[in-house]
Amino acid sequence: MGNFTKINHQYAVIEYPVTLEEMISYSKEMPKTERAFYDHAFTGLKKHMKKDEKILFFEVACPTATSNGFIVVTERQIYLLTRKVGLRGGYVEVEEISYKDIKDVDFDITPGLFGVSLMNEGSVLFKTKKTFGWKNRTIRNIPKENADILASLIRSKI
Repeated sequence: MGNFTKINHQYAVIEYPVTLEEMISYSKEMPKTERAFYDHAFTGLKKHMKKDEKILFFEVACPTATSNGFIVVTERQIYLLTRKVGLRGGYVEVEEISYKDIKDVDFDITPGLFGVSLMNEGSVLFKTKKTFGWKNRTIRNIPKENADILASLIRSKI
């Protein structure tokens, strides 16, 4: 299935597709503080994903304008994970987007103000179906080297 190559304590390369169980085992190679963020995401995904569903892309992103999280592209649909903090600790809110509800996909690279950015500069834009008409969605904080790959992967699924 997938292949995991650890470069050093900070960087690793994952070859997709992988299952959620493989992603959980790969996360054991991450530093503890970083792994905690991923553990919340995996807990939320376990409730929504099927056991045999393959992950095609897993990337840090800002699904909403104010919250950090992940975008997970699978064979069946897209999962937008938003990290929330509450009285009982951190948890993840999961939003599922079906490929049949997506009309158009594009990507953009937006440099920060004055040429300096504190976040990743890539973003993916798509239109999703709502009750009446279409809703424009912008997923920000995607590494700029992965924004075009993510957009083309979603395009191939719709």
